[in-house]
Amino acid sequence: MHMDYIKILDDIFEKSGKNYDSAAIVNKDGVIEYTKRINDDFDMFFYDKGRVGKKFFEAFSDLDMSNSSVLRAIKTGKVAKNESQILISGNIKVVVEGDTYPIFDENGEIQGVVDAVRYLEYYNYNEEETREHNEVLKSIVTENQRMKRIKDNLPEIAKNDSNVFLYGETGTGKEVFAQAIHMLSNRKNNQMIVQNCAAIPPNLVESTFFGTETGGFTGAENKQGLFELANNSTLFLDEINSMDVQMQAKLLTALENGTIRRVGGQRDIPFNTRIICASNEHPEILSQSNRFRADLYYRISSVKIHIPPLRERMDDILPLTEHFIETYNQKMDRNIQGLTDMTLKAFMSWSWPGNVRELRNVIESAFNFEITDKITLGSVKGLLEEVNKKNKVEVPSTAEEDITPVLKPYSELGECVSIESIREMLKNDSVNIENLLDDYERKIISEALRQNRKLKTAAKKLGISPQKLNYRLKRLNIKDFL
Repeated sequence: MHMDYIKILDDIFEKSGKNYDSAAIVNKDGVIEYTKRINDDFDMFFYDKGRVGKKFFEAFSDLDMSNSSVLRAIKTGKVAKNESQILISGNIKVVVEGDTYPIFDENGEIQGVVDAVRYLEYYNYNEEETREHNEVLKSIVTENQRMKRIKDNLPEIAKNDSNVFLYGETGTGKEVFAQAIHMLSNRKNNQMIVQNCAAIPPNLVESTFFGTETGGFTGAENKQGLFELANNSTLFLDEINSMDVQMQAKLLTALENGTIRRVGGQRDIPFNTRIICASNEHPEILSQSNRFRADLYYRISSVKIHIPPLRERMDDILPLTEHFIETYNQKMDRNIQGLTDMTLKAFMSWSWPGNVRELRNVIESAFNFEITDKITLGSVKGLLEEVNKKNKVEVPSTAEEDITPVLKPYSELGECVSIESIREMLKNDSVNIENLLDDYERKIISEALRQNRKLKTAAKKLGISPQKLNYRLKRLNIKDFL
């Protein structure tokens, strides 16, 4: 990237009207090409001259697509403003806030990005601990700023033994956050005990929590309850809002005393358990309905975390989709490359009442039906309609999208194959469908190349990779572009 770096930075600074401490220019290949220290009080991190010429992800191995505005901007070409990031150098961790601006050439092709930051906070850190934390936090896939703030606060929350109350709609990922808090805490070496309170039969609630002693009731035997099982660990109580009010009183007593007594037992058993609770209802609604004791709520909600629904963080649709596609590609030995434009449009217009869980299930279902290398609308439309019958959200018709992606550009060229012409062809006993399809594909590709002389641009128009387009050029013997 041969550019006037100083001019680029001056233009950015002038347009933004902000005071930055330092800035860097990173090319489209992720290589740091230029740095500028604006505030002489700060001379570290990827803005020092020693980082020039290094790959960004090598210089900052703790950053990836989920937490680096630089890497995302290179991929998407979108501006990112006021993003907080954590940078590490030696045993120093620095919190920065900054803006990232893509750089385009005269053809609109991305050439790199400018990243300009302000330094907010410095503190020492343990490298091994931070590496472990980053691995844990990778389970929370997000590009949403609200979610990032929650995610960034988890290590600090995890350090303490304060009880945590998570609330959010069904399927927002509350258990994922609970698991992250546990794994970031000093209790991580002991297994977190998970219990869905709504799944416990009413007559077994007390024995489930506190355990039983032989002779306590007919058929009772010595058995540990949840508090004993989670001793020196974390107890995650999902859907705690479904718990009977009487049991809530007993739970409060146990938490206040730090002891439990098994059903049929005669002795108090101390426990050291951190409680993380989750509810799919807002705490205020629970309180107003008198279905949940206020004193218990205050006891278990030293830290309150609201997980927003997916419809309020639509910028997470794409990264979550990519994450699930990667997961199921590995699990099912497939090579799905992403979503078609129509499928993405449907995903972005959907209300997602089942939130992240619904999105994951839709992706998994599509893997069982999709025959192309992208998830088409036809493979998900029925499921979306089924799970969201009560939500008046229109899903685009599958008629707008052919099952075979390569046929779509052809139809856009004004060419069409009527059912009548198909019938006429089938009257001929010697129809060769392979030759016909090859002919159609050859016409589509040739027209795409005529309109877009660059291989990369034509491939993008056709919805395939440049490598796949090059393969088709050779297979179909399209020599004009070889």
